[in-house]
Amino acid sequence: MIRLNLPKEPYWLDLPFDVRLLVRPLDTAVNAAAHADAANDLRQRGNDTPPAATDKFWQTGLLQEAIAKSMGQYAIIAWRGVLAADDTEAPVTAENVAMLMAIPKMAIAFMNLIYAPLDQLAAEGNASGTAQSGILAAVPNTADDAGPEGNPVQTVPTF
Repeated sequence: MIRLNLPKEPYWLDLPFDVRLLVRPLDTAVNAAAHADAANDLRQRGNDTPPAATDKFWQTGLLQEAIAKSMGQYAIIAWRGVLAADDTEAPVTAENVAMLMAIPKMAIAFMNLIYAPLDQLAAEGNASGTAQSGILAAVPNTADDAGPEGNPVQTVPTF
């Protein structure tokens, strides 16, 4: 079962550094267009990429940057807290969106938040999704708490 309750009107996303973005709802058209533009952007770079571009981690980074930039250009309608060099409010332009998405913390937060309604929809539609307690909803908790002496694993944020 799936609940069709995705946003239909533009809404605000709160990003780090007191930046707010008014975005179009993410739908198939916006998502597909952003990914197609990102792929085209990478193709156009061609031989202009550094020698390290053969490295898979570099290629992944280039792809993530291109997708965040394209998604921002399709989704962002307005913003607050984004200033130009002269401390005036920067206009929402393709160039300014690209500069904002070149800041890793902003790109990661933006991508996580723009996809959040779809992730929530997928979680709600999965009968084995996680419950409020963090365990699988359909499976009883059989593990004891790890306690504070455990060694937490650090994760690298991705989108």
